[in-house]
Amino acid sequence: MKTRNWMFLVLGLCLLTPMFVIGSWILTQSALESTAGEEFCSVCHTMKPFAEAYAADIHGGANPKGLTAACADCHLPHTGQTDYIVAKAKTGIVDVWGEFLSLFREPDWTANLEHRGTFVYDSGCLTCHTHLAEAPGQQPAAAFGHQSYFASEGRMQCVTCHMHVGHTDLLKHLSPTPETSTETTTGTADTPSE
Repeated sequence: MKTRNWMFLVLGLCLLTPMFVIGSWILTQSALESTAGEEFCSVCHTMKPFAEAYAADIHGGANPKGLTAACADCHLPHTGQTDYIVAKAKTGIVDVWGEFLSLFREPDWTANLEHRGTFVYDSGCLTCHTHLAEAPGQQPAAAFGHQSYFASEGRMQCVTCHMHVGHTDLLKHLSPTPETSTETTTGTADTPSE
């Protein structure tokens, strides 16, 4: 009788363990994907200017094919799953804390742009732009810039030259005009412009 119980226990564990692992993996992957894009990231009011500038950019779908890059494609490392998950957790904690602090003081995003290299990862850029090293079909200036980037052995980043990549007219969205300031006080600035 005891042997039979042990057999059922071992058989149950052999069947349930893979199901648990696969289910956990599917849930984790779903959570990572659902929190990687503009729809999730722009929920916080401090990210609204970035979402608006992103929507106007080629990476936000303003291109002939309508292709988009998710926020996580640029703002998280693509050097391995562990690096990605750790950076995502760290970034999430920092963003939630920043959103809380914005109740008392708005972040100085314009000053933070000087540190763009710390929150834009080249590994994300190179995941999509896979043939930059060969520079096929580029203008001579672009080909020279990309060859210089690869020759720099990490001393340059993509955002060294492409300062506002991913967010067209970002400074315009970060620096409200008097008209925008009036809208903010009346509560209509949160609605996207047509």
